[in-house]
Amino acid sequence: MSFEPIVQVSVSEQVAQRLLTMIRTGLLKPGQQLPPERDLASMLGVGRPAVREAIRGLALLGLLRIRQGEGTFVGSLEMRELLEPLEMVIELNAGTLEALFDARLVIEPGVAALAATRMHGADLARLHALVDDEQALLASPEQFAAADMAFHEAIIDACGNPFLQSIANSLYLLGKKSRGVTSQVAGVLARSLEDHRGILDALEARDPEHAARAMQRHLCRVRDAYAASASLAREEHP
Repeated sequence: MSFEPIVQVSVSEQVAQRLLTMIRTGLLKPGQQLPPERDLASMLGVGRPAVREAIRGLALLGLLRIRQGEGTFVGSLEMRELLEPLEMVIELNAGTLEALFDARLVIEPGVAALAATRMHGADLARLHALVDDEQALLASPEQFAAADMAFHEAIIDACGNPFLQSIANSLYLLGKKSRGVTSQVAGVLARSLEDHRGILDALEARDPEHAARAMQRHLCRVRDAYAASASLAREEHP
């Protein structure tokens, strides 16, 4: 008999799931404005940072619209087609991680290649700062994972292609969940930091082929480290 590892669900992911359910059941209707963050946090009994992160993730998927100075609104009816795939986001477990890595290997090397041709100085400065943050956070897996996600998001932003950005950002919540699992694997954080430096070098050199290879290598190394760890766990607890 074997057991799959239990994947902890963060408070922000629980908030996202609650909002998703309310959209799906019609309790929150297209165009309706959400209560302010403070009020929503009080209603749900959680902190404002969890609400903010959940809203940001759903906004990246187009399910919510953030209007500066006005508030947050439920997306249009056309966005409902995203609700079914989002169920997989919320329920990600060890069995779907391989498929997630396959998807990222298709998308992210190409995004990195395009970003290498369109990077501005401000983009590179942001990536350098994030790599510095990661160096300081090696002993804190949860905080490192946040910096890791920001690093990949910065590359997505820099690619400048709205279609690729939409596809890549649709993996946002999935990526957050997967990092919660893979960041616990021994040695992964140090290897990710090394890989990120290699990706940054390629981007700074404006070398699209090198950037794509560096991103592919990074994703493969994280995937293989997780697979080896999961296999060892199954052998120890058959």
